[in-house]
Amino acid sequence: MDVIFVDILTSPAGFFFDSAKRVYWLYLLSALLIASFVVARQLGVWRPLEQLKSLFDYRYWFSQSTLLDYFLLFFNNGMRILLLVPLFGSHLALTILVGSFLQDSLGDAPDLEMSWLAIALLFTSVFFLVEDLSRFLLHYCMHRFDFLWRFHQTHHSATVLTPFTLFRVHPVEHILYFMRGLLVFGVISGIFIWLFSGKLTGLQVLGVDAFGFVFNMLAANLRHSHIWLSFGRFESIFISPAQHQLHHSKEHGFSNLGSVLSIWDGWLGTRTYASKREKLQFGLKS
Repeated sequence: MDVIFVDILTSPAGFFFDSAKRVYWLYLLSALLIASFVVARQLGVWRPLEQLKSLFDYRYWFSQSTLLDYFLLFFNNGMRILLLVPLFGSHLALTILVGSFLQDSLGDAPDLEMSWLAIALLFTSVFFLVEDLSRFLLHYCMHRFDFLWRFHQTHHSATVLTPFTLFRVHPVEHILYFMRGLLVFGVISGIFIWLFSGKLTGLQVLGVDAFGFVFNMLAANLRHSHIWLSFGRFESIFISPAQHQLHHSKEHGFSNLGSVLSIWDGWLGTRTYASKREKLQFGLKS
């Protein structure tokens, strides 16, 4: 039990060295460099000392709002270790279960003549689209239905946005997103393992998500920040940090619900473009 308790307290530190986590050190570094460039361009001058002073401002990293982010990071991580994984298993376990079910039910998959590279690209593309769409749909429901909003409003109660606001989620919402991710990954990877078992190993399917890596490198951590970065005309396809800040604002709220792609918002009419910089207030409406 002591080992588990120590793991709960120390495992979040490993997030900085895990490329599957948004707060991986390389993603944070890329966000920092992009932020420095954006601020310098907006001010018309590069002031590195002022930027460093702002970066290490304890009032930003240890505000009352941010302290709750840290608490929920540790609490939800402990719940995942103690409850969710023991009850529902890991992503790999569901992958094997789905692949075995398809093999037992349908027998050998049809022989599809595709190279390993083509299979890997197909898997990455299908997984990315289904993953992003499922996140959008669950997020939409979180805002659309009062029962779910009671949980999701914990995330939107943040008045100071930092990269750790990502972890500011109610435990019930954490469970729902865990189940969503488990289902999407298990089903998609299980199908691909069954279809291409002779050409693609489980280890290869469980590799780094290429689209996710690129997304995180391109300032994903600035979504939960006060750095205004718009993608301009590309916001019709991708959600920019500025668009997500509009989503967190009291002025806009129910808009820009997508994670990576904004096309889902475009289809449902919930997309708002970050055409010009706005002075925003974050948190819940009074």
